[in-house]
Amino acid sequence: MKNEICAKLIIGALYADPKWLEQAKKEIRNQNWKIQRQSAEFPFDQTEYYAAEMGSNLKRCFMSVVGLQKLETAAEWKLKTVEIEKQLSISGKRRINLDPGYLDFHRVVLLSGKEGPQKIYLRNGVWADLVLLKDKGSYRDLAWTFPDLRDGRYNDFFLQVRAELKAEIKSAK
Repeated sequence: MKNEICAKLIIGALYADPKWLEQAKKEIRNQNWKIQRQSAEFPFDQTEYYAAEMGSNLKRCFMSVVGLQKLETAAEWKLKTVEIEKQLSISGKRRINLDPGYLDFHRVVLLSGKEGPQKIYLRNGVWADLVLLKDKGSYRDLAWTFPDLRDGRYNDFFLQVRAELKAEIKSAK
């Protein structure tokens, strides 16, 4: 992957029942993405945005995928995860929300199907949302960072994934 801009693919998952996470992981593997690491699961309780569709007592975790991914293909990651969400939906309601994104040396970016003033349009209805910046051994939030990312609960996970990114880039050279 010389001369290509690469990063670690991460996938955030929101769900009420862990069985949907397990089903989504099977579908993720069917995309030839091998899960390398999974964060701890935390309550997603600082907004009711998804409650009508997915229920209450939502949880979130993040997963990283083995290998370096070309950033040119980022929009496809979102389109693939939307298909997984649809496959696992019941009566048109999602049972799991999958937000792919990437982590590089400087930032954490999540991909979205929703426009926002801070988001950058990629293509095919996919927007890039810069949610965290790497800063002095940790991550720094931004004015629009989701509350559960703002409080730092996932920072250790992101730092571990960043270390894996460094190791994979070194071994690719």
